[in-house]
Amino acid sequence: MPSPFSRQEHEKILHPLIARFEKLYKKNQTTIIGIQGGQGTGKTTLVKVLEKELELKGYHVTSFSIDDFYLPLSKREALQKKYPQNPFYQIPRGLPGTHRISLLQTVLYDLRSGRRTELPIFDKSINNGKGDLSPLKTVVSQRPDFVLFEGWCVGIPSVTPLALARLCSKHNIPLKEIDPKLTHAALVLRFIKRYRPLWKFLDYMVMLRPESASLHLQWRQQQEHELKQIRKQGMTEQEVEQFVNLFLPFTYLCYEKIKADATIVIDKDHTFSKIVWKQ
Repeated sequence: MPSPFSRQEHEKILHPLIARFEKLYKKNQTTIIGIQGGQGTGKTTLVKVLEKELELKGYHVTSFSIDDFYLPLSKREALQKKYPQNPFYQIPRGLPGTHRISLLQTVLYDLRSGRRTELPIFDKSINNGKGDLSPLKTVVSQRPDFVLFEGWCVGIPSVTPLALARLCSKHNIPLKEIDPKLTHAALVLRFIKRYRPLWKFLDYMVMLRPESASLHLQWRQQQEHELKQIRKQGMTEQEVEQFVNLFLPFTYLCYEKIKADATIVIDKDHTFSKIVWKQ
């Protein structure tokens, strides 16, 4: 099966990145690599290619998404009812606070320790797209050399609501239109603090960052259009814009505050244009 990336992307971005991973390799140890990027940046595609390339070199690799650690539907619905005025928790899932943090911490510990563990699977297609836990699991019985752990909020730090507002203003993200008093965003930031212990397991951090904030909406609109061709139903352009705007403040919190070891810059054509290494 041909690679979704061009020869130039392989030579300029992927091969140098894999070379950095190989420098981290230590026999009988597990290296955990976080891969962060906003909606539409191509995290899942990148992980699949990196996993294949590493396995061709003889390494044992495990990969998974933070999405598979979402709370069951009943608990996410309880969260919606608890905060009925908070727009960040009226969408089915996604924001910090909708994940099973304790289980994720246990799994990361087990992977780092070389213990047998089970990775949960979250089925996004059921319950009219709200998703729920699948009875299926992925068993990891052999110590991986590398773990690729991806998600839009992997590594997300917490800041004050005012700091978040300033960051959004810098990037023309309409946080104040969504949340004029910043009380709703403050709740998300409190949830984010609970994720801090997870990021201590990360040995290396890769970020996928588009050239501008507007590209997230453009790519998400394209994705929704393609889904409509298949399903014959989906969100309107306005609904997609509202959905994306709920994630952008916290996506750019990641972009601005995470000190990634490698940042892949993505241009408007969705091409990996360059990689910037941590100084």
